[in-house]
This record gives sequence, structure tokens and C-alpha cells, in this order.
Amino acid sequence: MANYGPQDFDRRHNLTANWVWELPKGTQNKSLGHVLNNWQLAGIYHYQSGQPYGIGFNVTNYGNANLTGSFTEGARIVLLKNPGSGHSGDPYHQFDVTAFGAPNVGSLGLESGRNYMTRSPINYWDLSLTKKIVLREKMKIEARFDAFNAFNRTQFNGVNTNASFASPGNTAVTNVANELTNRNGFGSINSVRPPRNCQWMLRFEF
Repeated sequence: MANYGPQDFDRRHNLTANWVWELPKGTQNKSLGHVLNNWQLAGIYHYQSGQPYGIGFNVTNYGNANLTGSFTEGARIVLLKNPGSGHSGDPYHQFDVTAFGAPNVGSLGLESGRNYMTRSPINYWDLSLTKKIVLREKMKIEARFDAFNAFNRTQFNGVNTNASFASPGNTAVTNVANELTNRNGFGSINSVRPPRNCQWMLRFEF
């Protein structure tokens, strides 16, 4: 049962929704209508559950063979209590770092399961604003502005999942993250997804 858990590629929820809204006419005046009329707003919303993951560890001066007596099945970190979901809005505390302890000598590799937490979900809006200008019956100009991740929401990605211990059986993690002295420590975000941008496009139709 120690190997029972979600696959690394598991995404429990995956939602994509898109919509188009033809904005109401702003005026009946023909001249002003070239500016105020024929606008279109469209968008795509995407949500996807985060990637499952577990916690690794290292013990000072102890390798796998010292803990298990073999070079095959490795020891696993001890799960002392519920560590939480595995993600939060605090980049330095993605889970409860006090929920883990080092395995003891003689480990059978059964201290914890696999992939019992998930990384932050993907959650963003892409928006586009389009303006059509009709010059003649068969001639149009379309101006388009696209904003990817329009609300500039930070998308957390990687997490420091490696806990350090001074000795076997120890429950004090020595590399815990904090905002002042160890920003990249255990439990912190160590990468974000690349930022998305905005762009203009001008298209002519004949």
C-alpha cells in the first residue's frame, strides 16, 4: 500500500470555458459609430488541478543503505500528521513543515505513501477586445488587443520538497523556509510559471 497513490500526471479537475460578447452600440451617429460601435469582448477561463507530489529528505551522514541496510527500496520520510493540501497563497509555507520526521535506522520504506499533496492549481483568464471598422461594403479593418493572464495572477509552480535532518528519527527540519533568512528553504515556492503577456494586432479584410 506504500506505493498506492495518484500518478504524477494526474489532474483531478480540468475546466476550460470560453465566451464572446458583442457589446451594445454606443451611438446611432454614423461618424461617432466608427469609434463607439462594433466592439467585441471575448475570453477564455482555464482551471486545472495541481500536480501531485510527495516529500523527500536527507539525513546528515546517512545514506539509504545506512537506514535500510540495502541499496534497493529506499526509506521514506515519516508522516507525523496531516501536512495540508500542499499549496497555499503564502510562497514560504505551502504545507505544514512540522508534519514530517526523519526515518529511523532499520526502515522498511513504509513510513509514508506517495503523491499525497498537490501543487498550486493553474487558474487564469485570457481576454481579447476587438474593434471592427467598416470602410466600405467589402473593406473592413479589425483592431484586436489580447491580454493573456489578464488579471496578472501569479501562477506558483515548483516547491522545495526536500527536508534536511541532523539525525535518524529526528523531527526537527533544519532547512525550513522563512521570508527573511531562507527564502528557498523547505516548503517554499522555488519557481513560477512564465508570465503571459499582451499584444496588439491590426488586420485588414477586403
